[in-house]
Amino acid sequence: MKVKLQDVLEAMSFTNPETEYYYSTETEEVLMIFDGMVNGDDDSELIEEIEDGFIEDYIPLPGQYDIDEYSMMENFIYELPEGKAQDELENVIHGRGAYRRFKDKLCNLGLEQKWYKHRDGAYEKVAREWCERNNIEIIE
Repeated sequence: MKVKLQDVLEAMSFTNPETEYYYSTETEEVLMIFDGMVNGDDDSELIEEIEDGFIEDYIPLPGQYDIDEYSMMENFIYELPEGKAQDELENVIHGRGAYRRFKDKLCNLGLEQKWYKHRDGAYEKVAREWCERNNIEIIE
């Protein structure tokens, strides 16, 4: 089995509570399930089989809880040098709306590019670990 790393990363970046992604071991492609459709086509029977776990030929891709962007934010903050930026970012990541405040503060501090590089690396690590766990060869 093999998959393009970019396909996994793209799916992970669009994952949300309403959209799920699966890897088909038969066709070696990433499938998006959204609003009763598979990759934009109506296939409620396949969706039901996947969701009920009757078909082992579909491996779920990492979802939002597997990705855990909150931990990514925390790790980013703790990797910064101690000081004002670290303190300010640490103060904004608590409570409702933490991600929005975090992004706003990144902008104010001029750290957006550094954050996106960190986040992209963290996403890639999750994707590579998922492939390894599922014995799926990565195509770069």
